[in-house]
Amino acid sequence: MSRRLLLVEEGGGGGVADYSGELAAAVARAGWQVDVATARDHRYPPAPGVRLHRLFPYVRGSSAAGRAVRRLRLSKAVNGATHFAANAPVLRLARAADVVHVQGGEWAPLGALQALLVRAAGRPLVWTPHNTFERGERAYARSRELTDRCAAGLIVHSEFDRTLLSPLAASKATVIPHGEYGGLARRGAPDADPAAARAALGLPADATVALLFGQLRADKGVRDLLLAARELPALHVVLAGKDEGVLAQVADLLAEPALRERVTVREGFVPSEQVGPLFAAADVAALPYQRASASGVLLLAYGYARPVVAYPVGGLPEYVEDGRSGWLCPAATPEALAQTLRAVIEAGPQERRARGEAGRAMSDERFGWDAIAATTIALYERLLAAPRR
Repeated sequence: MSRRLLLVEEGGGGGVADYSGELAAAVARAGWQVDVATARDHRYPPAPGVRLHRLFPYVRGSSAAGRAVRRLRLSKAVNGATHFAANAPVLRLARAADVVHVQGGEWAPLGALQALLVRAAGRPLVWTPHNTFERGERAYARSRELTDRCAAGLIVHSEFDRTLLSPLAASKATVIPHGEYGGLARRGAPDADPAAARAALGLPADATVALLFGQLRADKGVRDLLLAARELPALHVVLAGKDEGVLAQVADLLAEPALRERVTVREGFVPSEQVGPLFAAADVAALPYQRASASGVLLLAYGYARPVVAYPVGGLPEYVEDGRSGWLCPAATPEALAQTLRAVIEAGPQERRARGEAGRAMSDERFGWDAIAATTIALYERLLAAPRR
């Protein structure tokens, strides 16, 4: 009789959902039955052997009612209440599973409650936080500690992440790398013509284009990228993703004459069919992150055979081979970023293509999902064999 996994991923779209979908499919290929508890408006079709349970309702800004709730600043309270109620069907699924694996979490206190419920159900809980730091102003340290205590095992994506864990969490942690996104890229217009993609975006054919993709947040280094681009007339910047408040913070730079004609902003969640043309139009993906664990955007760039420029922070150096799959900046400063982007420009299209292809090959070799699933399943089996506490 095959084992059964309950994978909990609440968002339904974006990087954690992409990761969860790839992992669920790989675990199912290995012979496990997989249930995925996810958002009601989950964006992706299920893979063979994977059953989706659309449990978590969201108030988003895509409807008139959702926008009204957001204007009243009630979306967090409403989402919190509906997610709390969704724990009842999650608990039923947990009792039918051998292992429960939670990906990320929308709000740390609710995540701690969910962990307590899974522990009460007598099932081993594996938690992949995806970030070992909080992005908001509040750290929710007690909630994270409670989740750590309830978890039988934790998965982090870099050795750097392990150093940030508490002694208790570190004793339960296993480092398993983030999986490749070549398959995701192949499903998202992989053959988009670069010239046509640039024309559609209004980009000059002869510019070197740096793409900053994903949620547009201050900690992703948007300001640093614009400050660096200001010094490089041959560079064009594309910012593409949902704005999390940073565009207002960099409005002064976007209005500067030196940048106004060299920055293209595509604000909003990018559907999968539009991702390929964005990477096709780019020469390099920019990751001047101020802090990071691993990066799905980095793996997506490799999937589209685009090299990366990254700050040497967090777990990123464990995924970038400087001189082979991209460029690592000598420091996490706008000046170092400008220096490195100048090297990208001077390298020319042939070298940039070579590093992009090397990144794709390296990603396929080191970060394959079947190997990651095998390591993850080995963790599940160890926990199932361990004495219950």
